[in-house]
Amino acid sequence: MTTPPASLPERFPEWRSVQWPNGARVAVLVTLAFESFEQHSQFTTEAHAGVNPFSLSYGEYGARSGAWRLMAMLEDVGVRASVGVSGQAAERHPEVLAALAARGHELTGHGWVNDQAMPSGDAGREVVARSLDAIEAAAGVRPVGWISPGKIGSPDADEILLDAGLIYSGDDASDDLPFVRAVGERRIAVIPSADLASNDLLHWGLRGQHPDVLLDGFRMTFDAVYEEAMAGRCGMIGLVLHSHTAGRPTLIPAVRELLRDCARHEGVWFTTPDELARLALDGDWRR
Repeated sequence: MTTPPASLPERFPEWRSVQWPNGARVAVLVTLAFESFEQHSQFTTEAHAGVNPFSLSYGEYGARSGAWRLMAMLEDVGVRASVGVSGQAAERHPEVLAALAARGHELTGHGWVNDQAMPSGDAGREVVARSLDAIEAAAGVRPVGWISPGKIGSPDADEILLDAGLIYSGDDASDDLPFVRAVGERRIAVIPSADLASNDLLHWGLRGQHPDVLLDGFRMTFDAVYEEAMAGRCGMIGLVLHSHTAGRPTLIPAVRELLRDCARHEGVWFTTPDELARLALDGDWRR
């Protein structure tokens, strides 16, 4: 009789693993971005110095139509997302924030505007406080997490976030499972990017690749992570959809079916970073 293969944790005990609640195998994070800009969005038709009105209008599509289309699609598939929100977007479009909150989506701080980097020191503290205040004023809920514009945090970002009462950061690509990082005597949860193969802006909006590149990136990553989970190591995968990019009609039907297909797999758990952060902190998932 053939001996069944050892599980991944048995074969590689040094490889960090976690256990998801209720026997889940793969945690799936769907992240929306609801962004605002001062000089230009990520899209332009040609090089342009200074304020680019056309590029700004491209970014404004998220509030006018894209966010609503994405909310409808997520309602169709019964998935709750995490939404990275810039403070200016919340201030200018509170009706979008109220609708997102009413449907149970998690709201995450995502800078004041998304064409400016996260500053350090007092300027960074001001950006975080102003952004969180604007989101709370619009939605009635205050975020517990933060993702810097471009995920480029400042050197002192962890201290700034903890001082603001936040419990997690998403500015990391060093792992594919949540972990806890010490910040002096304090701790912050880190929810690393598990979506580099399935980010609409990276693969479709900026590079002009066929939408299948994004969809296939998610499918191939999911299949690999699910296979590992079946071998005993739970995994995590993400999908990023920007309201002003993926909120346009092109991707919606395919993404809807992609999420439905994902949900057909046993042990798939659609969750949000705030839930994972609390699990990591409660379990003290240090690396």
